[in-house]
Amino acid sequence: MTLTVNGHSFSVAQLGPGFLMLRDAIDHSPAEAQFTMSIDGDERLWFVRLVDGIVATQPETRIEYCSPTHETR
Repeated sequence: MTLTVNGHSFSVAQLGPGFLMLRDAIDHSPAEAQFTMSIDGDERLWFVRLVDGIVATQPETRIEYCSPTHETR
């Protein structure tokens, strides 16, 4: 799982309802981002909004979904 914000990619450790946890977070202001998940070669992409941005010292980053899922193979 990967979160891409303004060209920077972050590894996602955990996804939950309305939040995700990044492995190596840095501070980032609120923005739109892409969340990508790949399972057995099937890749899904969601556009999300980082509601509060990313705060490196907080384990959870709150997200809101902006669009439907896009699937690629």
